[in-house]
Amino acid sequence: MSDLRRTKSRAVVVLFAMSGADASASHTKLCSTTLAASAAAAATTCSHDVSRRGVLHTATALASGIVPSAAHADGDEERQKYFLRFPTLFAPLYGESSRRTIKRQLGDRIWALEQQTSALEQNLELGPLETPLRCVVVRLQDGSLWVHAPLAPSREFFELVESCAEECGAPSPGPSPSSAVRHIVVPTYALEHKVFAKDALLRWSDAQLWLSPGQFSFPRRSVSDEFVWGRRPSGVLSLSDEDAGAPAVPWAMELPYQTLAAGTFSIGGTPTTFYETAFFHRASRSLIVTDALARVPIEAPPLSDPARLLLAGWEKTALLVSFFFPEHEEADPAAGLGVVTWTEGWHDNFRALAGRLLVPPVVRTLLYAQDPAAVRRWVDAVARRWQFEQIVPAHFEAPIRASPSEFARAFAFLEDERIDAFPAGDTARGLRPIARIASSALRASEE
Repeated sequence: MSDLRRTKSRAVVVLFAMSGADASASHTKLCSTTLAASAAAAATTCSHDVSRRGVLHTATALASGIVPSAAHADGDEERQKYFLRFPTLFAPLYGESSRRTIKRQLGDRIWALEQQTSALEQNLELGPLETPLRCVVVRLQDGSLWVHAPLAPSREFFELVESCAEECGAPSPGPSPSSAVRHIVVPTYALEHKVFAKDALLRWSDAQLWLSPGQFSFPRRSVSDEFVWGRRPSGVLSLSDEDAGAPAVPWAMELPYQTLAAGTFSIGGTPTTFYETAFFHRASRSLIVTDALARVPIEAPPLSDPARLLLAGWEKTALLVSFFFPEHEEADPAAGLGVVTWTEGWHDNFRALAGRLLVPPVVRTLLYAQDPAAVRRWVDAVARRWQFEQIVPAHFEAPIRASPSEFARAFAFLEDERIDAFPAGDTARGLRPIARIASSALRASEE
């Protein structure tokens, strides 16, 4: 082992569950402790420093060559507090916590709001991994706001969303900034992108709620919409806004959509299909996705906590959250529980992963490998319908400059899995065994 640096870190696979809603209700997601988040410089940045470590955060950021987005008084921490009302397996599990929010403009009438959360808080002593998340806000032609996958409900987050109604000197469409939010969209089955929808609806009580299909609950399958969302949804999106039976969606001319049936798992013995809906914002020529695509940054994202990165390093963190159990991470029981040693080759594997448009290993291996033909139909429909110039995913870098042909090229593996293959050792110990177990469970539930 040429690299004997030891890191207290762990790849953790978690089964997230929460009540959701269609006829029966909510959500479960099999995922890693991260599909990290933002980066990309772009236009204006509004941010506040939420770190409870204050001076340490700033000092270690500078020492690591990471420049914090902004630094504000400790009093701003009150604006960054929130309460997590549904139990989860990411921090704070349940109850009060705080997150810093940053806002970046991505184009004409479109913004990204990003937060950092730790899936493995220090009090769990499970390591330094973090999960940045992204919400997209669009100002519609009537001046109202469309909010995609709302984030943790801090006062800071709410105020930054509402500030989009006043951008460029445009008047608010209502008597107050909060009344400008008219539409909240839950774009997928994944817990981290929907767990705060109820809080958003409490803040923006006049907003309509639009759901990607297939929401469900576990372990109870019959949880009311009122409990999960606080109200009945305004509509469940179809596979396409072009479908004859598609619901009447008031924003569909500005944000047409296409839904992917991503894969099916046995959840509590019931075959359950996971969906993700993609949107095309015409004004900015942006394709908005959640987990379907990503580009892992070469450098650490702006929201990453330098104190944590000093423990694991960005490259190792990216490998852990992408593959669960990457090839060059070896347990070191002699050094203590949860301590690992990284062997030679991990840097090359990171370079094979980062800096390119790709389908993340988790969804590629666990979901899209189930029915490549169905995924191809969705890819072809997206590439045919919309002439986008950039892609805005919910994790890692955004926006990503890409054309429809480059988008389609990222899915070339659907016909030949050898194309853009990830290092075999990285998928062998985590993702592929999980995929085999999931496939066996699904077959058993269908018998």
